[in-house]
Amino acid sequence: MRVYLAAFGSGMGHATRMAAVGRGLVASGNHVAFSSSGDVAGWLRSKGFPCNDIPLADVVFDHEGAFSAIETLKFSPVIMGRLCEQVQCEIANLRSFSPDVVVSDTMITTVLASWVLGIRTIAVVNQMRLFSSPRTPRAFAQVLTGTSVTLVNAFWERCDQILIPDLPPPFTISERNLWHAGSASERARYVGFLSPGASEEGEDDPALAGWREETRKRKVFWQISGPKATRGPLLSKAVEIAKALEEECLFVITAGDPVGDTTPAPIPGGFLYRWCECPGQFIRSCDSLVSRAGHVSISEFVRAGKPCLLVPIMAQTEQIGNALKAQKLGFALAMDERTLTPGSLMGAFRELSRGQYSRKAEELRMISEGHDAVKTVLTAIGAG
Repeated sequence: MRVYLAAFGSGMGHATRMAAVGRGLVASGNHVAFSSSGDVAGWLRSKGFPCNDIPLADVVFDHEGAFSAIETLKFSPVIMGRLCEQVQCEIANLRSFSPDVVVSDTMITTVLASWVLGIRTIAVVNQMRLFSSPRTPRAFAQVLTGTSVTLVNAFWERCDQILIPDLPPPFTISERNLWHAGSASERARYVGFLSPGASEEGEDDPALAGWREETRKRKVFWQISGPKATRGPLLSKAVEIAKALEEECLFVITAGDPVGDTTPAPIPGGFLYRWCECPGQFIRSCDSLVSRAGHVSISEFVRAGKPCLLVPIMAQTEQIGNALKAQKLGFALAMDERTLTPGSLMGAFRELSRGQYSRKAEELRMISEGHDAVKTVLTAIGAG
């Protein structure tokens, strides 16, 4: 079977989900090809997958790394042009590869291209409705939310199947962007977390041995992810805090650059990776965990049974919703990036050290183990 997988190129989460599916397909003797954008496409190629580059169409972030509705609106003609380019590129890519089925992770333009060509399509998506940022005027926000349900629903309805890589209610992390999203959400199926999961890679990592031997200091793993424009401000703050707390904590920080150096560099208070190839090793063995609130990141923490401090991208409503739901479920705390200081961080760590957070994380880990998302997706494709 020939399977074409499309991953939205703004952040690594979509790519890691599709890579997990791609590995399963290749292992069972199928032929795969990918499409994505920029550094994400380069990362997929570095993992051995053939990947087509398509133009990136994404929202705009300001100098603080916060989502900017005004700048996005100004940039909207360019965004619309790139969306049209994406459809044209994907039609050409699909004609060249001739897949039996297309699997699209959040790429509506790939869905449109496959619909035009009459190819069976499966959507993998954890966002089916859009919300405006808290800064948006209320009247405009209501129009945007209502319009997004109608338009996005119409696109996803073109798919033969819709799979949600999340836990079923009431444990759904992305509930804000999934529930009550029209007929498409009503016919969607929850398959559990679709993420890489535990791995034994990195046993020879130069920072890992010293990390495991550390017994005096609190071991903090700080995972930065998301669009490039959002990573720099949080990285600067993480490095500053690591220096301020070097007497109390050992930090390992990953900058989230998928094409960055994978060798850790010493910094005051710990180590810095541009890209960490073995995050699971640090997640499972850390005392405290700090991260953005991307869906795949949170799913990895749940699967490891680890409480976490989540710092969502400012004004990015999907991540804010994810963080608040994780907090509501009792295994995480949500913190505004602007309030992040050495003192507030240590206060959050002390709170997360209370046993109730670990118990909730373990409860959700066991629930997540009841789902084999990769197997379910492969079965839906017809390759399971």
